[in-house]
Amino acid sequence: MPLLAQVSNDTINRTDDEGRKIGFWKKVNEEGMLLYEGSFEADIPVGEFTYFYPDGIVKAKSVFSENGRKCFTTSFHHSGKMMTEGLYLEKVKDSLWKYYDNEGVLLKEEFYKNNQKHNVWKTYYPNGQIAEETYWEYGKQSGPWKQYFSDGLLKAAGNFVNDEKEGPFDYYYPNGRLRTTGSYLSGYKTGEWFYMNEDAKVTKREVYEEGRLLKTEEYE
Repeated sequence: MPLLAQVSNDTINRTDDEGRKIGFWKKVNEEGMLLYEGSFEADIPVGEFTYFYPDGIVKAKSVFSENGRKCFTTSFHHSGKMMTEGLYLEKVKDSLWKYYDNEGVLLKEEFYKNNQKHNVWKTYYPNGQIAEETYWEYGKQSGPWKQYFSDGLLKAAGNFVNDEKEGPFDYYYPNGRLRTTGSYLSGYKTGEWFYMNEDAKVTKREVYEEGRLLKTEEYE
């Protein structure tokens, strides 16, 4: 890809009397490679901007609106396949963001509010089956938590409150039978915990108090 000379004339890379960018701009680096192109109004980006890898392949596209406050961005792998898509609000992540691998397969979905984790987050197996689901409230994990095997069967389930495990937690074998069950209180194991084999027989019992193991019983 040929190098691009820095351009300054009547139709491109213009500034107003106060030195603010106006009209169509092409930004290049010190080596003359194109970094981005798009339009400004009084230094505020408007409409679509395109960003480039060093070899000229499109790296990302952003669409600005609401006086530059909102920016919906789609980034691409070097192959041209979509890599991410989501909204920036006041230059930070907001609302739903999606991430894809180089084959276009959805890997995860994240939700933000003012750049903080919020609402439901999901990760996926390559076959499209959900792998994990978590809930967040302004940056802290709060709400149901679930993990799944690649065939869709439940692997683990529990609940979080302010980043701490709270209440019953269950863990399962791939055959769907319960493997481990017990409860947390403010992030600490509490009460009885039971461990089972794949035939659903209890093999061990533990008793906890504020995370301290008080008693263990093992069964043949």
